[in-house]
Amino acid sequence: MIQALLLLAGCFPRYAQLGPLEPEDLWAPLPVQHTQVGELDIAFIDSGGEGTPIVFVHGLSSSMGFWEYQIEELAKTHRVLALDLPGYGASGRPDAPCTPPWYADVVADWMFAVGVERATLVGHSMGGQIVMEVALRHPERAERLVLSASAGFETFSAGTARFMKDFWTESRAMESSEEQVRANFQTMVFNRMDQGVERMIQERVRLGQSPRFAGTSVAVARSIAGMVDHPVGERAAAIAVPTLLVYGTDDKMIPNPVFTGGTTRTIAERGHRLIPHSRLVMIEGAGHTVHHDAPRAFNAAVSEFVP
Repeated sequence: MIQALLLLAGCFPRYAQLGPLEPEDLWAPLPVQHTQVGELDIAFIDSGGEGTPIVFVHGLSSSMGFWEYQIEELAKTHRVLALDLPGYGASGRPDAPCTPPWYADVVADWMFAVGVERATLVGHSMGGQIVMEVALRHPERAERLVLSASAGFETFSAGTARFMKDFWTESRAMESSEEQVRANFQTMVFNRMDQGVERMIQERVRLGQSPRFAGTSVAVARSIAGMVDHPVGERAAAIAVPTLLVYGTDDKMIPNPVFTGGTTRTIAERGHRLIPHSRLVMIEGAGHTVHHDAPRAFNAAVSEFVP
């Protein structure tokens, strides 16, 4: 499949020739705001309103634009917020650990800074691992959790962990070609292609030409190392808030197809068993970005779960 995509690359738009895109020019579902959390510059969106708050936390190598099908819909009934994690999107690019525990502390402090004492926390992939850490480290911030194709339940041997960390050097993301970016989006990340995915491909290619993308490449490498080094595993039993797990049946990234194998359902059911007050929804045909591939089913599950 990847070879076929590469052979057909000449049929696709060539975005590299459009020149660099700066982080502040990335598309977002609502006007972007900024706030300082200590020395960190955090970019975020906030629908406002009187509804109970829902906070969205994106995954690895992405940004708040990945929640385009959730923000408008759920803002009809809730105050919705989403942030760009440091190192990603329009936020600053600090020299920081970028591990799930570190990001959990950042999310908790950012919530306080923007006046959200407690919220439903929705996290995708790495973001799911982060919001679980928020619930464990800052339980006063988490009302409920929604885990969209969450990482954190899968564990790796010491040898596999070392290989993954050695492979994902701090310059690795900068080495990806336009063809590799497209192949990754089309064969691994999304099962449903649309204009939004095409926009994200263009943004990723052009952002890679910005000098500031070096900071994102560092964040990606450190994030991967942090995810491997800090699995939630048995600690998930201490998550005391109601939790909704949503996975797609055709997820091509969880479990890791190279090192783990098996089925997504196996990982999803493990997470469901570990978290005491949890429910599991499997969405037929959806992939790793389950909230994008099946937005109606995902949003309906969230709306039913969140008061």
